[in-house]
Amino acid sequence: MADRLAVFQRHYSWIDPAGYAYFQARIPYVRKDSEYTLGLVVEHCGTREQQDAALAALAFKCDVLWAMLDAIDYHGRG
Repeated sequence: MADRLAVFQRHYSWIDPAGYAYFQARIPYVRKDSEYTLGLVVEHCGTREQQDAALAALAFKCDVLWAMLDAIDYHGRG
């Protein structure tokens, strides 16, 4: 998260620094959240079908995040 935040700030310098407060507040919790999520997947995705569904959910999440970043970038260039 710290690396991601640094990239956001470098590429979206037009955003008020206060706009990054959410991301800064999340840094201490990210590792714990990811370990928890991995545990859920390992515990509940025992079949190939369930694993494929988990991957599809992650791909969707990434697509949504990219769309959000694209929209932010587009707005900043406007």
